[in-house]
Amino acid sequence: MASPSTQVIAARREFETVFGDLARGKRNWQLMAFAAMGLLGVRELAYQRYAAGSRITPYVVEVDRLGRAQTFGPAEPLKATDRRVMIAELATFIRNLRTVVPDLPTQADLSRRAYVFASPSAATFLNTYFSNPTNDPRTLGKRIARTVEVTSVLQLPGTNTWKVQWMETERPLTGSSTPQHVAWEAYLATAVTPPTTTESIELNPLGLYITSMTWTPITPSQSDSVAMMP
Repeated sequence: MASPSTQVIAARREFETVFGDLARGKRNWQLMAFAAMGLLGVRELAYQRYAAGSRITPYVVEVDRLGRAQTFGPAEPLKATDRRVMIAELATFIRNLRTVVPDLPTQADLSRRAYVFASPSAATFLNTYFSNPTNDPRTLGKRIARTVEVTSVLQLPGTNTWKVQWMETERPLTGSSTPQHVAWEAYLATAVTPPTTTESIELNPLGLYITSMTWTPITPSQSDSVAMMP
């Protein structure tokens, strides 16, 4: 028969075994709960970052002569800005700015498409220039029509500045006066910022912006004036 002291020791061991297992089990569940909360927090942060990011994916669709879609797929980002695209965009910018037509809605659309490429600094320059009634295309369109032919777009070596030359032909809306031809040139400093909104993707897909500019007639006439940005 076991002595009382032996029985007490055995009971103590049994007590420690039972309640020790409970204590360890409680600790393990606490660790699991903290780990689950941590994973939940990481997932919520990932969801918030995903929701805040832009999810616009431009697609390129190839169509045949009848306008039927042939192939399509997401457009891949350009690894480098194609110089030919830059030349085309700058030529379009000048044509839209300098063309004068009698139809006011068409004139407004040309100006809107040109201003998409202008940074705030360039837009200020243009606003100042066109605020003069002798340069305002809406005023000029009441008496003349002006066409623009871009003849040269060259990048200055080692810079983001481009030299653009063009020929303007003005024809009076009334009478039979001889058309007036004036050659112009401009220096345009540029920067490329990829577009982030649907409107900018549609109107300025390259993200090309004119950061500063000067322009002047090469063959000045009485009706032309020099415009320069300080």
